[in-house]
Amino acid sequence: MLPMSKKMALWFGWTGFVGMGFLAAGIWTVDLLGTAHAQTNPAAAAANYRPLVDKLSAGRATVLSTFAGPDGLTGLVVGPANGAGPKSIAWGIDGENGPVLIPGPVLDSQGKNLSQQAAERHGVIPKPMAGGKLAQAMLAAPGFTVGTKGPLFTVFLDPNCIFCHDFWTKAYPLAKEGKLRFKVVPVGFLKPSSLPKAVTILQSKDPMAAWAQNEVIFNVKTEAGGTTPAKVLDPKVLAEVKANTELLARTGEVATPTIVACLKGDKTPQVFHGMAPGMMADLGRGASIKGDGTCS
Repeated sequence: MLPMSKKMALWFGWTGFVGMGFLAAGIWTVDLLGTAHAQTNPAAAAANYRPLVDKLSAGRATVLSTFAGPDGLTGLVVGPANGAGPKSIAWGIDGENGPVLIPGPVLDSQGKNLSQQAAERHGVIPKPMAGGKLAQAMLAAPGFTVGTKGPLFTVFLDPNCIFCHDFWTKAYPLAKEGKLRFKVVPVGFLKPSSLPKAVTILQSKDPMAAWAQNEVIFNVKTEAGGTTPAKVLDPKVLAEVKANTELLARTGEVATPTIVACLKGDKTPQVFHGMAPGMMADLGRGASIKGDGTCS
């Protein structure tokens, strides 16, 4: 058993692994002292954690490979059991009563995102795009703009995302009042119904109205958007939402809402995973993103 050198902040966030449908969200600080040891044999570690991942994902995910993690954790590269779809990073602890799974991202005591670093190192995600290039790509991506006045920013939203619902309930009224504008880039990864719901909204005659209705009848208890997926999904729009989701991965995290915006004084757009307290007011006081990826 290896000694733990410090407490680690564990962020149970909306990652690609969550898209397989078995995690909740929250922030915890966990004292790992004396609770874990790392498995140095990758094959043995993978075999140790596969049954747990299989159970939690209802057979939809599996452990593809493992690596030595920080402070006694075992890093896991997890992907769809059928081999088709995005991969993700998770972490394992070999505790007194068997293996325990810690979905990422994991932050160290200095706030560094160890999950993102591991994902880049093990080829799960490419290195994040710079804010300016990402902003350009989002402005060109399929989606819709809410509002006609005020600072313009862009945001990735999943129709089943409870945090996106919170964002919408705060941002939509401000946009209608002309205090800010935002370009929505629809993605679909959180639940099996996320992709068809996003496609259904984007292929509608009025995507903004369709998304607004999705939020009006959003089920907070089940964390499900109110959209009923169409029986026929336009193949072109389906490919567009999938491409949007791949673009989201280029931000460094498959998490929503991910906001790209110019706050007051910025020369280039910043990338924000999630919405901090008071951020909506900052967005309203910020600058607009221009087509060349700079701030106005």
